[in-house]
Amino acid sequence: MAILIGFVLSFTILLLGVLKGFWIGYGLILSFIIFSTISYRMGNNFNILKSHALNGGKRAFVVLKMFVLIGLVTGAWYISGTIPSIVYYCMKLLNPQFYIIFAFLSSAVVSYMLGTSTGTASTMGVVLIVMARGGNVDLSIAGGAIISGCYVGDRASPMSSCTSLQANQTNTELYPLLNRLRKTSIIPLLLTSLFYIVLSLENPLTVLGNSITLDIQNNFEINFIVLLPAIIMLVLSTFKYDVKKSMLISIIAGIIIALVAQKAAFSEIIKTLIWGFKMEESNPLYHILKGGGLFSMLKAGIVVFISCSMAGVLEGMGIFYKVSSLFKNFTGRIKVLLATAITSIATACFGGNQSIAIVMTSQIMNRIYEENKIDKYDFATDISNTAVLFSPMIPWNIANLLVSTALDVDPVKIVPFAFYLYITFIVYYIGIRLRLNKHKVQTQ
Repeated sequence: MAILIGFVLSFTILLLGVLKGFWIGYGLILSFIIFSTISYRMGNNFNILKSHALNGGKRAFVVLKMFVLIGLVTGAWYISGTIPSIVYYCMKLLNPQFYIIFAFLSSAVVSYMLGTSTGTASTMGVVLIVMARGGNVDLSIAGGAIISGCYVGDRASPMSSCTSLQANQTNTELYPLLNRLRKTSIIPLLLTSLFYIVLSLENPLTVLGNSITLDIQNNFEINFIVLLPAIIMLVLSTFKYDVKKSMLISIIAGIIIALVAQKAAFSEIIKTLIWGFKMEESNPLYHILKGGGLFSMLKAGIVVFISCSMAGVLEGMGIFYKVSSLFKNFTGRIKVLLATAITSIATACFGGNQSIAIVMTSQIMNRIYEENKIDKYDFATDISNTAVLFSPMIPWNIANLLVSTALDVDPVKIVPFAFYLYITFIVYYIGIRLRLNKHKVQTQ
């Protein structure tokens, strides 16, 4: 009963915090205290609690290193003009008749380069939604297309902290996992694009302003050279070069280009790498081009660490074992996938953020996959197609709210139009069923 009360109380705290706009870390700390107290009353003393929490927290260390590099890379890409140039060239390619499909594809490209949904939403997404408002486009459709694109990279980019967390939780190697995720993205991307092409024809952009591209030109040196830091990441990831070393090379390239092309002072570059990029408040790009830096990842890092620590406490209480026991009759590839989907929805609703959904779903389902002798890369791919993509479909989940808030759109109304988030799972599910049926026919 105490455990049930703990879950209800934690869910209420997290939900109220998200709805009131409080940082989710506060709710997580309170949830951690609640379950630690329950664990203590169950007979686990302070030393045992500390051991469980630290063992869980250690799982976050690999991801925290990635957070540091992502913050530095993003800061370097801002001050070098890489991100402004990506936005600039994307805008130049826009055909008003096909705005919706463009919103999806451009968001997908930027999110793949940045590896972050929030970073994409607060840069390219803001530009796109401003254009939608001025061009009489349905904001729910535009928002759905943008959030779909934001999670293309969040799911399968080598720079994505989310992908690193998946690999860490499932004991898989990053690049083999990325290859698997990219292959399972092809058909969903094509189908999603087809839907957005149809919606584009019904929702053309009636007004196309050039002020954003002109503002970028006035503030940055724009040419293909400043795209070099992003190109380096794409090329090195293609050759499966160590992602951390790739990021360091990209950071160095960004610093050099900022010094030479953008004429930035070295002190300004260091400040940006640490605190993030920000323009003068009077600048028209002030609300569009900002972010990155080491400290921009601090809150995200704390959330992941607390999530992993709380998962350690819950695991020490035997909760994950008890929950996974509910699926003891779920045998076979399809049933295990459905069990993962159910667990992902529950953890995404309960935890209120993507990290908790990934960590808790992985911990709960790990034993089920081992007992069914399912490959760990299949396990990681299942997590990607459920916990990662289901989280932004939950209106009170941070994965949805951060993007919808940045775009200033309704977090509920955009979900039906976020086709990529659920088409990916549907296609994946059908693909597994077809392969199993084919194998069954061949063995008869």
